Amino acid sequence: MKQQFNWTLVVAAFIFLPAVVNVYAQTGTKNQVSIAVAGIEYDDAGFAKLKEGIRNNKKVQELKQSFSQNTARLSLTYPGDATALWDELPADVKKPFKITTIESNRIELQLKNATGTNAAAGTAATAASNPMANKDDCANCYWNMCKYDVLKSFGGAVYKGINLDNGTFYYNCDNGIVTQKVIMVNGYGVTTGITTDTVLISSGPVGTKWGVVNADNKNELLGLMAGADLSMKTVGGYTLVAKNISTDAGGKSYKDVIVVNYKGYSKDPFFGSNFYSTNFYYAKGVGLVRTDTLNFDSDPVAAINKVNDTKTVYRGGSVVKDGMDETLVGLWKYHDAKANTDAYYHFLADGTFEYYAGTVTEATKSKGTNHWKIEAGGYDKNGVAIIDLTWAGGGFTQREELEKKNDAATGKPAFTLNTTILFISADNKAPWK
Repeated sequence: MKQQFNWTLVVAAFIFLPAVVNVYAQTGTKNQVSIAVAGIEYDDAGFAKLKEGIRNNKKVQELKQSFSQNTARLSLTYPGDATALWDELPADVKKPFKITTIESNRIELQLKNATGTNAAAGTAATAASNPMANKDDCANCYWNMCKYDVLKSFGGAVYKGINLDNGTFYYNCDNGIVTQKVIMVNGYGVTTGITTDTVLISSGPVGTKWGVVNADNKNELLGLMAGADLSMKTVGGYTLVAKNISTDAGGKSYKDVIVVNYKGYSKDPFFGSNFYSTNFYYAKGVGLVRTDTLNFDSDPVAAINKVNDTKTVYRGGSVVKDGMDETLVGLWKYHDAKANTDAYYHFLADGTFEYYAGTVTEATKSKGTNHWKIEAGGYDKNGVAIIDLTWAGGGFTQREELEKKNDAATGKPAFTLNTTILFISADNKAPWK
């Protein structure tokens, strides 16, 4: 019996063959990489060890060396970028050097312990190739740039990259203006875009503004279907409100501090209106040292260096101190009769809270660490206050009016949020007095 020839396999092979050949060709690509070490002598032992470490990398080819004006240079070909090559070098080979610039095809280094003539030569050589490389951002900037993971050049300006769990963020501090760049990469490792934002301005006069947002987003189709206004609006921005002040934070005193206020609000048809006002304190050469959450209507200048440590008495003599109200600590339940669903707030004494949708289980608990705080001023004579609910997942603060009342049906202590959503004690608290 003759076996049938499987033409499907043959056709599939021809279909996929070009892709296989293309991958092979890509892996064979060699990139030209240059390495410069400024401020060294020709016979420097550390550089000799560096050259030998690079030579021992089997991926490196066409290694060449040159030396001029206290700067040693290496050129080579390598199937990857300069960062990958540097990462593959042994730690003891890299230890004597600090990176001043690293890009896809070049690395610029200096000796960590360079002194005297060599140090001056190295600084001059680095400044000549990159005028920003010798700026001491750590001492002169109000953003924390003392520790960083990588250097990268964008348009001739050097940015310091900081690796975080959600990606690498690049910062440049030039003339008192801190710019942030974020590189967006898809699941295939391909760069899909770069965002650039001004995150701090310390050199401008008091009153300087940046990051101003005034955006409307209205979905007319959904609004028509729902028979309601589903428009969303976001307003906000940063303002430099003070310079050259002193402040205390975390048991330390700081001088040469600037204060930046962020104020804004958002209107959302699903989550209501949220208001924000925060004073951020930045110390020169240190970075952010203090954050004060303010009442939205308060004057950010008048609030500078004021600590919310006053006691506000309300019903029954209970107190609010440092934004904490001990009588709110516990579990609170909301029941939606129309949808027959439940939701819970669990306020903790350390200022954090948990939110549960449906039942109080680990599976229904909100992710991350959320924080709650009663705003300065505490409760009025009617038991009404403003509570800030800062959500970890969304990175925003929900500002709601909280009013204490006893539930008419059960007699249990309760409170309303935004005058309508009733939460009743779920752990046998005594009624409010």
